[in-house]
Amino acid sequence: MTIGGAPCGSATIDAWEDDQGQSQWSARVLMKLGHGITDGVLIGSTRDRRELSGPVQVADDLQGPRGARTVLVAFHGLGPLEERVIPAEKA
Repeated sequence: MTIGGAPCGSATIDAWEDDQGQSQWSARVLMKLGHGITDGVLIGSTRDRRELSGPVQVADDLQGPRGARTVLVAFHGLGPLEERVIPAEKA
């Protein structure tokens, strides 16, 4: 998975529809402390091999245990989370 072109670990993604019927989503990713990312495009694969992408913005960095070198970064989707078409030679 990448965010803004920078590789990062796996993400947990939640997607839902709000009261106005708009699609919303968020992602949580364990990243290195001081990652420096504020926004970008999240691109990644699901367990069932679908590729998804969507624009994100950092909502919060949640500090880990004292001395940890990682933070749990919460991203808010800024637009739709869309399935990407995988070229035949990559599938």
